[in-house]
Amino acid sequence: MFRTRRSTDIATGVFLAALGATAAAAATGIGEGAGGQLHPRTFPMMIGALLFIGGAVLAIRAAADKSGGSKATAWPDRSGWRLLAIAMAGLAAYVALSQALGFIISSLIFVPWFIRYFGRYSYWAACSCALGIAAFIYFVFIRLLQLTLPIGPLSFLG
Repeated sequence: MFRTRRSTDIATGVFLAALGATAAAAATGIGEGAGGQLHPRTFPMMIGALLFIGGAVLAIRAAADKSGGSKATAWPDRSGWRLLAIAMAGLAAYVALSQALGFIISSLIFVPWFIRYFGRYSYWAACSCALGIAAFIYFVFIRLLQLTLPIGPLSFLG
């Protein structure tokens, strides 16, 4: 069924658009928050809308592009599926640990592991990216937007 790039892009676009519409619809049921600057449904609505728009654009462009219809889709081999499973397991661990450890500490653990495992970059590059992402999460989401994210043992920063 998904043997060509065009059919794969159409299916992916439709899936992302449906996922975005579902996320936006589900976000309308989010109640009032703890009194931050933004309503708690703002980000889920934005992500849902962006997923919907991006998926729709991908599907429409792929459907309109007749030249990409014959390109074969390169599916991963056995080792590629293994790497995908490891990435999903790492992401699941990140999400699971973020409630207990908070997003900052979880990011400081997940990002360098992911970069080193999949990117084969130096420890310096991986740790620098992790520190940058942790600082971004803290300053933008916690300080600037005043979102109530899990902060874990670093609750004195909130």
